[in-house]
Amino acid sequence: MRCYNCGAELTINPFCTNCGADIREYRRIIWTSNQYYNDGLTKAKVRDLSGAVLSLRACLKLNRTNIEARNLLGLVYFEMGEAVAAFAEWVVSKSLKPDRNIADDFMDTIQSNPGRLDTINHSIKKYNQALSYARQGSLDLSVIQLKKVLQMNPNLVVAYELLGLLYLQGEEYNRARRILNQALRIDRNNTRVLYYLKEAEEGIAARYSGDPGSSRRRRSAGRASADAITYTSGNETIIQPVNSGDRGGSSALLNIIIGAVIGCLLMLFLVLPSRIRSANNKMNDQLKELSDEITEKDADIEEQKKTIASLQSENNELKGSIGDLSGESGMAERYDYLAEAALNYIKDPDDVTGTESMLALIPTGSVSANAINLEIEAVGDLDPAIYSQSFRSLYNYLDNDVSSRAARSYIDKGKQEFEDGHYQSAIEDLLKATEIAPLNDEAWYYLAESYKQSGDSIHATQAYSRIVNEMADSEYADKARTNLSNGAAADNTNEDQAGNNDTADQDNTDNGEAAAPDADADLIAQALAMQALQAGAGADTETGAE
Repeated sequence: MRCYNCGAELTINPFCTNCGADIREYRRIIWTSNQYYNDGLTKAKVRDLSGAVLSLRACLKLNRTNIEARNLLGLVYFEMGEAVAAFAEWVVSKSLKPDRNIADDFMDTIQSNPGRLDTINHSIKKYNQALSYARQGSLDLSVIQLKKVLQMNPNLVVAYELLGLLYLQGEEYNRARRILNQALRIDRNNTRVLYYLKEAEEGIAARYSGDPGSSRRRRSAGRASADAITYTSGNETIIQPVNSGDRGGSSALLNIIIGAVIGCLLMLFLVLPSRIRSANNKMNDQLKELSDEITEKDADIEEQKKTIASLQSENNELKGSIGDLSGESGMAERYDYLAEAALNYIKDPDDVTGTESMLALIPTGSVSANAINLEIEAVGDLDPAIYSQSFRSLYNYLDNDVSSRAARSYIDKGKQEFEDGHYQSAIEDLLKATEIAPLNDEAWYYLAESYKQSGDSIHATQAYSRIVNEMADSEYADKARTNLSNGAAADNTNEDQAGNNDTADQDNTDNGEAAAPDADADLIAQALAMQALQAGAGADTETGAE
């Protein structure tokens, strides 16, 4: 024994020689705990399992580190069919003493047989289901479930107790007595089982005490006493018939006939109804079992239907995923685009626009250019959830190397087309440049100028506004602001009208009809220019305040 305070080995002294702690009460507690353990061990040997559980619990309450008591309590629980409680005790024992603990052997023995462990788990689930049926008042379903539980786990004492109680509730005392006697073979001194068994015996006794045959036997005894004289001679009791003469043959024959008739009547009114009732009960039990089996099979069918529906949905999703991976915009197509871009880059490193056009076909999940309001966002990184690391590395390498050069190439080409008067071609190339380099002021300025020269005042105003609002420090900001202040749409409209006077004279009617849309476009462009100037002025004011 070791000291509870310092862990030193104790001697016969009433105190610890190491730390001086008083160990008299401690020894008394340990001694009492050991007494409870011995008592539990004795009861377990004679199969008084419920009494052993009480003693071992008391032992562990006083000394929770008693490994032998905890392992024995687990064995008792397992013998009573309560495998979950047994495993709980063995796990605690293993945590208290990890090395050289027999609880390892117990758990390994059970876990090495998965079939037995699965049977125990199913029996516990069915017992819980039977208990739920009993609480709901479905006693017949509960009895059926408990019978299955006892077939799977014949040592589950609580199942015997519940089944016996249900039989008592249905006044089936003989069945209750048989089931409870089976429980006593496992746990010989279970108080609850003994109480139920006493109730069954009393029910059986009460049923037989009300048997109509008992009154007939008493009447027969009365008639016998009336036909005889009883007297005592010394220590002997003598019964002498009153009429000892021989009866005639006709009387005997009549008595035989009467006896046969009475026997037939007894058979008709007593034996046959009981047999019919027994056959009906047996048939009802079979019908209940069949009904329960049908219910379980229906539940299994519904569950299988749900499983089939889930698998079909998953199959459709997988087919959709395969279609996405193998379709026109699938992963296979994207790998082809990347391979073509890399091949073009290797063959002709100066063809940056071709390489960039191939890379642009690979979606990244970001928003592309909007041709209506010119809201162009930067292309984001590739999604790691979709693309592999090698794919993203090659893509980023090519994009980083060719994007700036491609943007420069599109800007130079657009400027040249602008100077040559090819404004639509210039717009297309400069839009590509702004997609690659959204903050390139030069590209936005020449894009606005191209829109202006092509007569698209709304998009020209939007491009100028972008320079003013987002690139205020640019060298083109003042020019854009001047164009917005002077009205780019109006200037362009005047130039177009001056250059086309002859055409206007010939198509006077058509020009009259188109004047309204041009006026509306001018109004929209002026409104956008005013908003951009106000926004730029507000930004300048905030910068000055800071």
